[in-house]
Amino acid sequence: EGLEGLVHISEIDWGLVEDPRAMFKVGEKMDVKIIEIKDGKISLSIKTLKENPWVSAGKKYKKDATVSGVIIKYNQYGALASVEEGVAGLVHISEFGTTDALKQALELGKSYQFKINIFEPKEQRMTLSLIVEEKK
Repeated sequence: EGLEGLVHISEIDWGLVEDPRAMFKVGEKMDVKIIEIKDGKISLSIKTLKENPWVSAGKKYKKDATVSGVIIKYNQYGALASVEEGVAGLVHISEFGTTDALKQALELGKSYQFKINIFEPKEQRMTLSLIVEEKK
């Protein structure tokens, strides 16, 4: 008799996962780790079998440092910029005033220079500010 468990989307990868169907096929075999058994339900994780990229990021990045990041997603708080695989920072909407201004300044898929305002790798939290180049 087999057991069934669920891998929540947040347990698939350390990075942003938009569509699990693009990553896996039904019936595909894979290694998972049991992370919880509660009320007869089994919670599984794939990402815990990989190194957490925030651990090495904690050694590389510091508050007030300049980093390059690619805009990967907009959300209600602003834009997410990926600085490396699995490590992203939030560029808060308050820097731009409106969602339209944010989307005009930061295009999806484009790379920009940012200053790290808050960096808390243990909490997997990074906030960024866009570095605007001075026009001469």
